[in-house]
Amino acid sequence: MSEARLILLVASVLAIAGGAAALFEDQAGTYDWYKQHIGVATEAAFHPSKPRVCVATQQSVVGCLNLRDGAIAWRKRADTGVAAMLMMSSPATMVTAANRTVRMFDLEGNQKWQRSLPGSSGPVLLAELPDGGDTSAKGRLAVVQGGTVQILDASDGSPVGDVQSEPVLKRDIVLVVGPALVAYDVGSKNMAVVPLIPDVQGTAAAQELGSPLPLSAFATSSPAGLAALSSDLSALCVSHLTDGVLESTLSCTQLVELVPQSSGGPWRVAATSSGFLLLSADPGAPGAVLLSEEPGTPIKLLRYFPDVVSASREVQTEAGRHVALMHVDADGRLRLMVASTSTGDVTLEESFPAVPAHGRVVGQPDPPQPIALALGAFRKKDKSTGYRALVSLDSGSLALLQQGVIVWSRDESLASVEEALFADLPAAASDSSVLEAGGAKADMNARIRYQVLGAKVQLKLNTPAEAEELLQLRGVLSDKNLAVRDVNGFRKLLLVRTSAGTVAAVHNGDGRKIWSRRYTPDTAPTHLLPWRSYHDIQHAPEVLVMRDAAPGAYATVLNAHTGEQLWHQPLPYGVGKVVPMHPPMHEGSAVQSTYILVEQLANGEAPPALHLLPDSPASRTHVLAAQRPAFLVQQAPGTSTLQGFSLAPAPGRPSGVIAQPAWQVVFPDSILALASRDPSEPIQSSVKVLSDRSIKYKYLNPNLLFVASGPATGAALDGSAGVGTLASEVTATLLDTVTGRVLHRQSHAGARGPITAVLAEHAVLYFFTDIDTGRQVACSMELYDATPGREFSVLDYLFNPNSTLPVSSFSATPIEVLTQSYYSRLVPTGAAVTRTEQGITAKQLLLLANTDQVYALDRRWVDPRRPKKQKLSQEEMEEGLVPYQDTLPFSPLSFTTLDKQVLGARSVRVEPTRLESTCLVFVHGVDLFYTRTAPAKGFDSLEDDFNYALLLAALVGLAGGAVVMQYMSKQALLGQRWK
Repeated sequence: MSEARLILLVASVLAIAGGAAALFEDQAGTYDWYKQHIGVATEAAFHPSKPRVCVATQQSVVGCLNLRDGAIAWRKRADTGVAAMLMMSSPATMVTAANRTVRMFDLEGNQKWQRSLPGSSGPVLLAELPDGGDTSAKGRLAVVQGGTVQILDASDGSPVGDVQSEPVLKRDIVLVVGPALVAYDVGSKNMAVVPLIPDVQGTAAAQELGSPLPLSAFATSSPAGLAALSSDLSALCVSHLTDGVLESTLSCTQLVELVPQSSGGPWRVAATSSGFLLLSADPGAPGAVLLSEEPGTPIKLLRYFPDVVSASREVQTEAGRHVALMHVDADGRLRLMVASTSTGDVTLEESFPAVPAHGRVVGQPDPPQPIALALGAFRKKDKSTGYRALVSLDSGSLALLQQGVIVWSRDESLASVEEALFADLPAAASDSSVLEAGGAKADMNARIRYQVLGAKVQLKLNTPAEAEELLQLRGVLSDKNLAVRDVNGFRKLLLVRTSAGTVAAVHNGDGRKIWSRRYTPDTAPTHLLPWRSYHDIQHAPEVLVMRDAAPGAYATVLNAHTGEQLWHQPLPYGVGKVVPMHPPMHEGSAVQSTYILVEQLANGEAPPALHLLPDSPASRTHVLAAQRPAFLVQQAPGTSTLQGFSLAPAPGRPSGVIAQPAWQVVFPDSILALASRDPSEPIQSSVKVLSDRSIKYKYLNPNLLFVASGPATGAALDGSAGVGTLASEVTATLLDTVTGRVLHRQSHAGARGPITAVLAEHAVLYFFTDIDTGRQVACSMELYDATPGREFSVLDYLFNPNSTLPVSSFSATPIEVLTQSYYSRLVPTGAAVTRTEQGITAKQLLLLANTDQVYALDRRWVDPRRPKKQKLSQEEMEEGLVPYQDTLPFSPLSFTTLDKQVLGARSVRVEPTRLESTCLVFVHGVDLFYTRTAPAKGFDSLEDDFNYALLLAALVGLAGGAVVMQYMSKQALLGQRWK
C-alpha cells in the first residue's frame, strides 16, 4: 500500500506542477501589446555624426530615429504644453521650454541641464545668439517671456546676462536679430530694438525702428537683417543689418513687383543666409520664392517655384547652402527639389511614390500634405554629395526619402488619442471580409506539437530551440487576431479619436489599424460616442462623431466595422456640453443612444438652450418619460459656481424640452475636480454584509456629484497668517445634482491640488498633496444609508420585497460617511475602476501614475473600515478586512502596464467581457497599451494557453497508477492469505 500511495503522490504533484510553474513564463505579449510612438513631427534635423534624424513633435516629445529603419533610438517627453522648442547647432542640442522651465538635451537623449524661468507668464521665445566671430560668445541662448530676457550659457544653463525691458518687450512679436531683440505689435508701424549685452545686468535702452506700412505677424530674421510682411500681406519690409546695427527705417517692396508670376499670397517668410524664402500660406495657391538681399541693393528675385507647399530650413553642404522644396501631385506622389539659396539653381529634383497608408483609408481624403520637411546631405560612394529628406505629413505619416525611394515610413497618427471606445466585431456567420483577416492557420500536427512543447517547457525538459519554437507556434495558433467576435467577448474593435483629426478602428488583438478617416483641421471632430447597437449580431454597431465648435459644428454617424459614413447633419449652433441619457432608448431590435446637446452661449447666466440627438418624437418621449427625470449640471464660465437645471417639456420648442434653473452653489475657491458615477455601472448588491451578519445599505444615489475646491493649481500660497505659514485648504463636497443640497463636506488643512478623484458605487477616492510632508494623500469615503428602520436581516432583504424603501433626492436621506486617509507612494494623474459584466467581481482601482504607468490597487487597501489593530478577530478576517497602516502598500507586480512606460499616458479605458472575471484595459497617450486583467483571478475560465496535453498525460498517469495500485493491492492481499 505504501508503494501505491507513493505513485499517487508523484502523479498528483506532476498534475499540479503544470499549472504552477508556468506563471508569467513565456507569456509576454500573449494578452497585451504595446505600441511606441514619437508623435507628429514639427521640426527635424539630421544628426551631424550618426545615422540618425532628430525630431520635435506636436506631442511635446523630442527624440532621434534610426535612419536605417526608422526605429526610435531615444526619446524624451517634455512638460505638457511645450511653449517652444529649439534645435541648437553649437553645441548640437535640443532645448524645450514649458511651464516656466527650460531643459536642454544632447543628441543622445541625456538631459544636460534644467533651469526655471521667472514667474511671468505668456509665450516663450528661444533663440540661439550669433557669436559675431567671438569664440567666447558661442553657445549662448536667449529666453524671452513676459518682457523678461535671460541670456544663458548653453553648456550648463548658467545665466550670462539678464535684460529687463518689460514695457518694450511685452508686445505681440519678439525676434532676435543679430545682437539685439526686436519687438512690435501686429498692425503697428513702430518697432523697438533692445540690444543684448552679455554679462550686463539691468535695463537696456530701447531704440525705435520705423516702417512705412503696418506690419503683420509674419516676420523673420537672418544674418543679413530683418524682414516682415505688411499687415495686408501685400509688401515685404526689410531692414538690413550692418556691423550689428539695423537700419533705422524699413524699406517696403510690393510682392507683385518682386514675384509677378505668383498669385499674390498670402505668404509666410523664412530666413536664409543670402536673403529670404517666401512660402505660400494658402494651400489652394501653393508656391515658394527665393529672394536675395545684400546691403545697399534692393531685394531681387532668385527663382519662383510654383506648386511648392513645404520648405525645409537651410543646411550647409560641401556644395554650398541649400534648401529642400516639396510639392504633392494629385495622386499623392511627392516631388522633391533641392535648390541653392545663393543662386536659386535646382541641384536635385526627384519623384517619390505616395507614402503608403497604414491600414485602409475610407472616404475620399485629399492627398496628405507635408507639415514639416528636413534636408540632410551625405557622401555617396562615388564621392559626390547626395541628399535625403524627412517629411512629416498631416496624415500622421513620417517618411525618409532618399535616391528616389521611400526608405521607411512610420505611422504616428495614433500618437494623440483623446477618446476611445470598444465595439463588437462581426459575427462569424456574417460577412467579415470588410475587416482585414488576422491570425494564421495551422494543421493538426502543429497543434499537437504545440501541446507537447508546452508540456516540456512546464516540466523544464526543453531546449532553448524548443522554447523559441513554442513562442512561434503560440503566435501561429493564437486566435486573438481573428476578424470575428468570440464567445467570451475578448476580441473587440477599438475606436479612437485623435487630436490631429483622425478617427480609426484598431483591432485589440495586436493593435493593427483596420480603417481610418482623416478630417481637416477645421472639421476635426471633438467627440466620439456610441450611437446604435443591434441585438441582431449580423448588423454592425454605429458610432457618433461630433464637432462642437461653431461655425462648422456637425454630427455624423459611422459604421464601426467599415468606417462608412451613414448620415451627416450640420449643427447651426455650438455645443457646450454633451449629456448622455441613461438608460438608452430601445427601438425594435436596436439600442439607440440619446444625447442632450447643451448649446454654447456667450452669456453663462442665461438658461442654456437644449437640443436632442436624435431629434425625433420617439427620443422626446423617451427623455420625458424616463424613470428618473433628467438634470444637468454645468460650471458658469470663469467662475467657481455650479448651476443645476431640470428638464421640462416645452411643446413649443424645436427640441421639445427646456432647461429650468433648479439650484446654484457658489464655492469660495476654485473648483479643482469633479467626479460622478457612471450611470451604466452594474451594481450586484445594494447592501454590504458585515462580519456580525448585519447589513448596511449602500448609499447608491445616481445623482451624486463629488466636488473638490481649493486654491487654483499654480496660484501663490497666502503667507499672511505669519512668516513661514502656508494657508491652503482643500474641501471635498458631496452634492445632490437634483436639489443642489450639500450631503457631506470635509476639509483638509495644509492640502493642495491638483486633485485626482474617482467615484464608484457608494465609494469615493481622491488624492491631494500634503504641504507639510510633501507627500500624496489618498482619502477614502464610503457612504451608507442611515435611515431609521432600515435594519433588516439578510433573509428579509432577499425574500421580503417590502423590506426596501424607495429613496428620492427630494426627501432628505440621512447618510453615514466613513472616511479614512492614507499616504500614497504614487502620484496619480488619473483614475479608473475595473468593471465586469455583472459587477460581482471585486473591483480594483486603476491609478494612472505620473510615471506613465497604471497601478492596480485592491479596493480593500482603501477601505475606511480597516481596523487600527494588528491582530484581527475571526469575523474581521472573514469579512476581508486588513489592519490599518498609514501608507498604502506598493507592489511592483501590481502594475497593469507590466514593465512598460506608456509615454504621455492621459487616460484609461475599461471594458467588461462576457466572463465575469475579466475586463479589458486600454491605456492611451503618445504610446498605446492594451491588456486583459482579472481583479479576482480567472475563477471562471482556463487560460488560453492551458496545456491540455499535460492534463491528459496526468489523467492517463493517474489511471495507470490506479490500475497498478489495484493489481499490487490484490497481490499483497493474496500473499497475506497464503501465509
